Amino acid sequence: MSIDSNCQAFAQTRSEIESATRSEFRDLLVAACPNPHIERWFMADPDSFHTVVGHRPALGPEKCERGYYKNELKQAVRGGGHPQTLGGIEFALPLTIEMDLYRAGKTDSSLKAFVDDLRTRLRRLRGREPRA
Repeated sequence: MSIDSNCQAFAQTRSEIESATRSEFRDLLVAACPNPHIERWFMADPDSFHTVVGHRPALGPEKCERGYYKNELKQAVRGGGHPQTLGGIEFALPLTIEMDLYRAGKTDSSLKAFVDDLRTRLRRLRGREPRA
C-alpha cells in the first residue's frame, strides 16, 4: 500500500496504513510512504534519471511545499528535452527499472525505509511453507 507522507514521519504514516489494513494481512504489508511526495523518489537516483530522461536533477534538502516536487519533476523532464505530457509521471516505469535502489536510498530515507521493509518481507515469505 502506498500514500505520500506529506512531511509526516515515516513511522506515523506507516501506522496509519497499518490501522487501515485488516489484521490478518498486516504481516504481509509493505508500506510505501514517500516523504514528502512520490515525485521525489523518481529523482532520488540522479544518474539513472539522467540515463532515462537525459537530465540530472538536483534534489537538495527535502521541502514540504505543496506541489514542489511535481514542479521539480516537470522541470527535470523539460531539461531532458521532452514535451510536457503527464508532468513526468510517464517516466515512472523506466525510472524504477533503471534506478539503483541503494544509491537512491542514500538520497531519500523514506525510499530506503520502503526498500528495507520490502526486502525483509520477501525474505520472510521465502522462508515460509506454501499455504495449503
